[in-house]
Amino acid sequence: MKDIILRTNNLTKKYKDFTALNNANITINKGDIYGLIGRNGAGKTTLMKVITTLTNKTNGEFYLFDKDDSDLTETKRRIGCLIENPAFFENLTAYQNLKYYAIQKGIVDYSQIDKVLDLVKLSDSKNKKFKTFSLGMKQRLGIAFAMLDNPDFVILDEPINGLDPIGISELRETLKK
Repeated sequence: MKDIILRTNNLTKKYKDFTALNNANITINKGDIYGLIGRNGAGKTTLMKVITTLTNKTNGEFYLFDKDDSDLTETKRRIGCLIENPAFFENLTAYQNLKYYAIQKGIVDYSQIDKVLDLVKLSDSKNKKFKTFSLGMKQRLGIAFAMLDNPDFVILDEPINGLDPIGISELRETLKK
């Protein structure tokens, strides 16, 4: 039997009179890759925001790595995520941006930065400033950020946004790794 990474039970998020997420039930097992498919406004991003504690749930419950959602302080360190637009500094290079976040996360082995840049095929652009990046390169850097901690669980919101067909294929292979 596989380890359960995430389990939700009737997870709901309301914004005043608007229900953004309605009684969501999902179970994700270790090693599995899932994709959420639905129309705009279906609650996909809201689900991810609740799970990563970027927003609070209204009702229901969820468990990450068998820990309930009442205190996820330590559990959150095991998650890498890219939700909506990544926040990077325009005048810093790809490497400098990731180093900034490595420091914030308490990562002292900066060789991890080169590893994730290589993983997302940005090694040759590591000294370019973020403001010169194409949309696809920005997306790749966001994915590198999500992988920076070598997480046990990766949550990516629209990860292929801005990627060309070759980039999409490469991302699939990256996620399999």
